[in-house]
Amino acid sequence: MKRIVISAIAFAGLFFAATLISNLPVRGGDSDRERNDREREDEHELEVQQGLRIAPVPLNLDNKDIELVGLGSYIVNAQGSCNDCHTCPSYVPGHNPFPPPFGVSGDGQINSANYLAGGVAFGPPPSAGGVVSANLTPDSNGKPAGLTLQQFQIAIRTGHDPLDPKFGLLAVMPWPILRNMTGHDLDAIYAYLTAIPSATPGSCTNAGQ
Repeated sequence: MKRIVISAIAFAGLFFAATLISNLPVRGGDSDRERNDREREDEHELEVQQGLRIAPVPLNLDNKDIELVGLGSYIVNAQGSCNDCHTCPSYVPGHNPFPPPFGVSGDGQINSANYLAGGVAFGPPPSAGGVVSANLTPDSNGKPAGLTLQQFQIAIRTGHDPLDPKFGLLAVMPWPILRNMTGHDLDAIYAYLTAIPSATPGSCTNAGQ
């Protein structure tokens, strides 16, 4: 009888422990939500350094905020995937990382010669109403796509190109999502785009080629 009672108590204890553990909050990602200011600063610094490291082209940092440039590169090259639609072709021939028939399972080396110079066509030819991605590299005055910072922010926030009001909304460009970015992030992207080399489009048949 004692053995049965002890077994029952032991079982109840195990059940209670299992129930308690199963109802505890999951801890795996909580540390990311409870970072102190120092940890946030460390992560920001890592993003800046990573952005500078992964930039596929030499950067002109003269008279520029290196922290903004680095963060902009991180957003553009590690989060935004801007290269797929604004570089023609997106990858060095033979290096497209996607498997056949879309790519060649290459190492993903970005085409630095035409980096972010636009020229990717979407749909029919422009003369028939098609869309071609814009050249985001600096113009002769050092302005990305010829836009001032304010004009760049307007384009991202509203989807309208201030330099081409007749065109209306930016087609294909995911501005409805990008407009939710912080002003600081947009400043960083713009700063990065001012630091990349000017370039002209290459020849490609589709995005991400």
